Amino acid sequence: MKPKTLEQLRADKERAETQLAQEQHKLERLENRKKYLEKGERQKRTHRLCNLGGTIESLAPEVKDLTRTEMTELMEHIFSLSEVQRAVRHMAITHISQANRGKEQKADGNIPLHSHPDQTQ
Repeated sequence: MKPKTLEQLRADKERAETQLAQEQHKLERLENRKKYLEKGERQKRTHRLCNLGGTIESLAPEVKDLTRTEMTELMEHIFSLSEVQRAVRHMAITHISQANRGKEQKADGNIPLHSHPDQTQ
């Protein structure tokens, strides 16, 4: 194999630099996509938490004036009640069951007759 000429080496260097720039751009796009997806998840979580807080305030308007510490103490008390623990477990099991049923229906190609588990037919 004969040694490369200076011109061939410069061409190789230019190709390598072009490839490096392309890979750096690709990495930047992937990092931007990751940030976008993470931001979307944070926004969804914030939206969900605001909805939950709004529901709590609509059910018990008195909690609007509580501090975060007082609200935490109230929630700890409420969720320590055995009746509440049973209700939470029941709702979680029901939710999982309905979600699994929905997945099975999609896998079978069947379309559910109702769009929301709380709706009756």
